[in-house]
Amino acid sequence: MNTVIFIDGLLTLHLTGLIMMAGTTIIDYSTFKTFWKLVDGGQEISSGLLEATSKFSRLAGIGAALLILTGVGMMALTHGVFGEQVWFRIKFTLVVILILNGLVAGRRQGLKLRKVIANGGPGFTEQSNKLRTKLNRFYLVQLILFFAIVFLSVFKFN
Repeated sequence: MNTVIFIDGLLTLHLTGLIMMAGTTIIDYSTFKTFWKLVDGGQEISSGLLEATSKFSRLAGIGAALLILTGVGMMALTHGVFGEQVWFRIKFTLVVILILNGLVAGRRQGLKLRKVIANGGPGFTEQSNKLRTKLNRFYLVQLILFFAIVFLSVFKFN
């Protein structure tokens, strides 16, 4: 079989992994915004709303694994041709930052928010507002990283 067919197949799966990660991030962010609208409106906080987003982390993890595995596969098939190019090195660094930011900052802040909600109590507003700011920052960084990764992949400067 032709190597080009394998590369095109891997590229398709690679983009699928990126879409899975970006899509779950966008869904997570919109759910997060809906949650805060309920809180600000004084409505009952639906624990099911945030619980639903915890299911998406598995989908994002599958997307990240697919992204990494297919990237390694493409590098092997092309004998590392892209690895020497500046755009690829920047993109690779951004992907690593994206994944680490999701694992370290995003997961940690999400768990803290769930804990604050479960405990409730008198300090809920103060604690949740700090987490709200941190989570807003997290989602903004993630979305900027996704945009930069796609931008670099399309324009491939040297």
